[in-house]
Amino acid sequence: MLNDFWKGVGGKLSDRWLTALFSPAWLFWLAGLAAWLRGEGWPTVQRLGWLGAAKEWTAGLTGLPVLVQAAAVVGLLLLLTFSGLLLRFFSRPLVRGLEGYWVFTRPRRRLRERLGRRADADIARLRPLAARPADSLDAEALAERGRLALRVRSAPFDPRRRMPTRFGNVLRASEERIRAHYGLDPVVCWPRLWMVLPDATRNEVVASRRSVHLTTQVWVCGVLSSVWSVWTLWALPLSVLVAATAYRGFLLSAARVHTELLESCFDLYRTQLYQSLRWPLPEHPLAEHRAGRRLTTYLSSGSRRPEPLFADPPGPLPPFGPGAPSGGA
Repeated sequence: MLNDFWKGVGGKLSDRWLTALFSPAWLFWLAGLAAWLRGEGWPTVQRLGWLGAAKEWTAGLTGLPVLVQAAAVVGLLLLLTFSGLLLRFFSRPLVRGLEGYWVFTRPRRRLRERLGRRADADIARLRPLAARPADSLDAEALAERGRLALRVRSAPFDPRRRMPTRFGNVLRASEERIRAHYGLDPVVCWPRLWMVLPDATRNEVVASRRSVHLTTQVWVCGVLSSVWSVWTLWALPLSVLVAATAYRGFLLSAARVHTELLESCFDLYRTQLYQSLRWPLPEHPLAEHRAGRRLTTYLSSGSRRPEPLFADPPGPLPPFGPGAPSGGA
C-alpha cells in the first residue's frame, strides 16, 4: 500500500518536474546563449570556426574537477526548473495584466478609447455588408464581412465595458454575451457551473485555459529576452518579433477558443446549474433572462424573499440499453 502511494507521489512529482523543466523558459535561456555566442563568443568562432570553438569550450569544461562538472549540470537543471516554476507561478497575474487590469488609469483610458474608436469603425463598416444578402456579395466582400464580424464579436458593444487590450476585449465580450443571453453573470456563476460539468467538458476547458497560459509565458519570455541586447543588438528586434507573434498570432486565437468553450458550457449545462440549486427552470427566453439575473443576485448576495419556491430535484433518468423498457404498449 505505502509503496504504491510513494510511487504515485513520485510519478506526480516527476511529471511536475518535467513540466517545469521543459517550459517556455527554455526560449529565454536559449536566446541568452545565442546572444552570448553572437557577442562574447563570436571572436572565438571567427578564429577557430564553430567546430573548433565547440571543442575548445568542451575541453575547458572537461578539464574541471568531476564535482564541479556535476555541480554545473545540477545547477543548470535547477535554473531551468526554477525558471519554469516561476513562470507558472506568475502566469495568472500575467494574464490579468494582458487583459488590461492595471493600476495606471490614464494609459488604460487612452488605450481603451483608441480600441473603442477602432471597434466603432468596424461596426460601421459591417452594417452595410450585414444588411445585404450573402448571395449578392462577391468573394472579397464575403471575406471582408467575415473578418469584420470576427473583430466586432471580439469587443463589447458597450463602450463602458471595453478593456484597454484586444485580449481583454475578447474575454470581456464573451462575458457580456452570456449576460445578454441568459442573465447569468459568468464571474459569479462559473465556479458553481464548473462543479456540475462532465469530466470530458472540464478537460476541454482546462486544455484551452492551459493554452492561454502557455502562450502568455511565451510572450513574457519574448519580452524578457530583450535584456540580452547587452551582448548583441539583434536581441531587441527578435524579442519584439517573438512577443508580437505570440500575442497577435497565438494568444488571441487561444483566447477565442477558450471563450467559445465557456459560452458552450453555459449553452449546454446551465439547466443543470438551475436544477442543482433547486431554482425553477424558466419557460421562455425572456423569463430565462429575468431568472438568470435573480439567480445571480441570489448567489452573490443571498435573498430573504419567499419566492421563487425551490423546485424539487429531477428524478433519475430512465435506464438505457437492451434491458430498458420500450415506450410501446
